[in-house]
Amino acid sequence: MELVDSGGPGSGKRTGAMLAAARTAAGLELTDVARETRVPLRHLKALEADRHDDLPALPYAIGFVKAFARSVGLDGETVAAHFRSETSKSPHVPAPLTLEPLDERRLPSRGLVFASIGIVVAIIAALSAWGSGAFDPAPPAAPTLAATAGAEPAEAAAPLAVPAAGSVDPAATVTPAAVATAATTPGVVAAGPVVLTAKEEVWVKIYDNATRTTAKIGVLQAGESYAVPASPPGLLLWTGKVGALAVTVGGKPIPPLGGPVDTVRGLSLAPADLVARSQPAAGMAAAPAGPKPIATVPGA
Repeated sequence: MELVDSGGPGSGKRTGAMLAAARTAAGLELTDVARETRVPLRHLKALEADRHDDLPALPYAIGFVKAFARSVGLDGETVAAHFRSETSKSPHVPAPLTLEPLDERRLPSRGLVFASIGIVVAIIAALSAWGSGAFDPAPPAAPTLAATAGAEPAEAAAPLAVPAAGSVDPAATVTPAAVATAATTPGVVAAGPVVLTAKEEVWVKIYDNATRTTAKIGVLQAGESYAVPASPPGLLLWTGKVGALAVTVGGKPIPPLGGPVDTVRGLSLAPADLVARSQPAAGMAAAPAGPKPIATVPGA
């Protein structure tokens, strides 16, 4: 069916009337057109009634017109051109972007910018200082040899009693002089390189509290060794499993520094301190258990 047969654009009919006349001539109902074109029935009714305000945006409305026209035997492009000429709907034109200068009142002040930068720098400096051990508490004072041996203050100050010949006390009190003598016993190393060997995976931190520097921080794997630097002197140990470390001084092992899960912090790694820490315990272990006999002096 040609458009001129049902009243083309030159006939003066509106688009809705043209579509309705062509549909009637084709013997179709609006529901038939809706089923064929998949155009909603309410939009087909709006097209036939020329209610353009009830139609969607212009591109969609033109698509509905073309589909309607083709379904009733009209030329879709011609009917669509006729619809454009009579509709008041206009295509959506996006508004151009306007680039306006920023309001200076919305920008942060120069003082706020400098203050923010200062805060960031302070946080970074604090984190760096914390990582280097600057905030670590001072290590406790190293115990004296007499205190390590378990001697009471009065006993530590008391002079060593000299028993008579033939009445030597085998369990005599260990005094500082006796401990110093044990420290010079042949076979005991009082100096030399200190080497830590991990018997299992263990975290360690070796640091200098005076210079706030860290010589080693991290995990030692099982079997891994670390030679403690001789400089700077006074390096300290921090670990949560001190018993997992085997320690040698001058190539010779010393007794464990603690239990498998004991935590130490601020423990001196100086060779002399490690030897002094282990010697009193060895001297006391050699003393036999039992009641202390009374020394007698002939002629008393």
